[in-house]
Amino acid sequence: MATCPNCGSDRIRRGGMKVWTVYLVLIAGALVAVLGFRLNAAIVGAIVLAGAVLANLLFDQRVCLDCGHQG
Repeated sequence: MATCPNCGSDRIRRGGMKVWTVYLVLIAGALVAVLGFRLNAAIVGAIVLAGAVLANLLFDQRVCLDCGHQG
């Protein structure tokens, strides 16, 4: 089990500022693609979902639920 390097807590989860930034960019891009370019929403949704999974795997950033440390 992983622990926080800052406070030693074992209450950590995936996430962080980089991952949330990718989420927001994906959502904004999806809105433009569906509403602006009239692309199929199901296909765009699948791309957004794949992008979110890849962001979590590539960045592998963790956030401590006790102290808020991101690392």
